[in-house]
Amino acid sequence: MPFFFTALVSYRAGGGHYRWIAFGVFLTAALTDALDGFLARVTHKKSNLGRFLDPLADKLLLLSGFLGILWVEILPYRPPLWVTVTIVFRDIVIIAGLVILYLISGTTRIQPNFFGKATTAFQMATLVAILLEWRIAVPLWYVTAGITILSCLIYVARDINKLK
Repeated sequence: MPFFFTALVSYRAGGGHYRWIAFGVFLTAALTDALDGFLARVTHKKSNLGRFLDPLADKLLLLSGFLGILWVEILPYRPPLWVTVTIVFRDIVIIAGLVILYLISGTTRIQPNFFGKATTAFQMATLVAILLEWRIAVPLWYVTAGITILSCLIYVARDINKLK
């Protein structure tokens, strides 16, 4: 993630190679993450540590991408600030919910759902479209923001039910 973030925020006029380095690092991280998850399921080698680290790595990669884009003014397609705030806020809400559940119950378990996985996929696709400077990035970030909000509401509702 530090290499991705550094390459991303280093992208300036005359330094187009930094965008390609950032894209390559991001794509490598996303693909190896998907491969790791696939292999864990197929070989039945899931672990509690993996259940914790995998979503954490996803969040850090995506947050570094969306926050990094705020500093890269040369990109032709950059989401409005509220989209980035929505993505960051969702992750803060989810982490806060996990902490609250742990403090109240003494245990917590990260349980991803379809909308959580869809949110991650759309956020990754949005970053790819932005880094490749594809025009599809514009409608994609609005769809991504909507799915991110829906996912947050679903996680909050689920956690409130757990507290009951």
